[in-house]
Amino acid sequence: MKQLLFQRQFSLSYENLRLIRRFFSDKAQALHLNQELVQNIKLVCSEYCANLLEHQEQTASQVTISYGKSDGHYFLSILDNGSTWQHQTEQLQSAELPVQLMESGMGLGLIQATFPVFNYKSSRNHNIITFRIPVLQHRKQIVIVDDSQSQLTLLAHFLEQDYQLALFSKASEALQWLEKNHCDLVLTDLHMPDINGFDFRQRVAAIQHHRLLPFIFLSADTVSETLYAAAQSGIDDFLAKPISKAHLSSVLSRVLERHHHLLTAFEETLQQQLNTQSYHSNLTTISNQVQLLVNQEPCISGDFIMQQKLSDGSQLLLLGDQMGHGIAAKANGAISFGYVMGLLQNPETTPKQVCRALNQYFFHATEKSNLMCLVLLHIRSNNKLTVYNAGMPCPLFFPSQHQPFSKHQIVDTSMGLLGLFDNLEPAHWQTPISSGDSLHCFSDGLAETPFCESELDELYRLSAQERHQYLWQSAKQNPEDDCTLVTVIFN
Repeated sequence: MKQLLFQRQFSLSYENLRLIRRFFSDKAQALHLNQELVQNIKLVCSEYCANLLEHQEQTASQVTISYGKSDGHYFLSILDNGSTWQHQTEQLQSAELPVQLMESGMGLGLIQATFPVFNYKSSRNHNIITFRIPVLQHRKQIVIVDDSQSQLTLLAHFLEQDYQLALFSKASEALQWLEKNHCDLVLTDLHMPDINGFDFRQRVAAIQHHRLLPFIFLSADTVSETLYAAAQSGIDDFLAKPISKAHLSSVLSRVLERHHHLLTAFEETLQQQLNTQSYHSNLTTISNQVQLLVNQEPCISGDFIMQQKLSDGSQLLLLGDQMGHGIAAKANGAISFGYVMGLLQNPETTPKQVCRALNQYFFHATEKSNLMCLVLLHIRSNNKLTVYNAGMPCPLFFPSQHQPFSKHQIVDTSMGLLGLFDNLEPAHWQTPISSGDSLHCFSDGLAETPFCESELDELYRLSAQERHQYLWQSAKQNPEDDCTLVTVIFN
């Protein structure tokens, strides 16, 4: 993987399969995973690990599950320390779902039907299977709450082709789900046994990331007192039962479109205010040891860059990328920029302390979806470079052309996103540096596709300055994302 977003090791047992499934449910919001994808990942992990337990000659004791991005696609990898699963590739490729549903024998067929593109590799100490996650058609997420099972079935039949649905017969269960998941609209009955629709509306609005969530009541109670109370509750519409599919679809489209326009207008206003603020960078000439080249687009973005000299004469250089798109990423990027600046004001700090402090900051943040990717460079006075990568694309290191037998390197050591887990052991990559060496770091808006070996060979023949310009001008940029390229040239 060229951009590792998370990696987690589990002891392999039937009891821990539930733990693995719960892990993905808990991290879905932070990783911006929609519910359909979460369900597919949980299914594949559970079924594949169950097959390891059943079919490996020497059963693995541990599995490491990784999620990341490479070559413009997202990937799920499962590494195990058991014996090779003989003919596993052929079995998976030929697996089919049975015509009749059954309680067993469906595992490989489910995996093949869910993530059909995969690669399996074995080595002396481990095996690893990597699934390419299919691109799912984006559909709005709607929560439907009604204590009548027949009504839930009817509404699901009306909407399942156009929307991603989460169905609940109890409002209390819907509240628990909404605490951890994204939603675009709620459609709820009024009179329910555990929590009535009015109280449910207030409790959903109290959830920070759902304060402006579109809300529609659907009820057979149309007396004037009920309609007045509904209007006072600040909902978007009130629909009387029974309702037709055409009318329901029309109302949902109108409410969602209206909220989209309101959000766009708010973002444009906030964008104007952000554009009056300073550029998210803090770069100064603090040492003649390095030369920095920076390109960023747009200037006000969720990406930020900063530099700090430490008391021992070494220096830190940090490139951060706030996860997400649009104005929210830009605003959160400004907040993170200020927090990291505060951390770096202490000249006695270390890169590991910065990583751990940021990990705790994001782990305990109220809004779990505002995580940050970063790459932190520690440039020491004894000509050593250490790279700490937390969820960013792999940097590229090019040694000086004057060094014999030297070759470019893809710095693929990563610890995954900060803030996903309470404890963090920062992983790092280290190399001695010489005059003429260069390191190129970039956010994922710059390069969606990894550089092939021949392209890297061509880049190595260029000067560091030419290499920087080539990367900025020729990389496959994502127009929807912020783009930043930082080149460090060692003098």
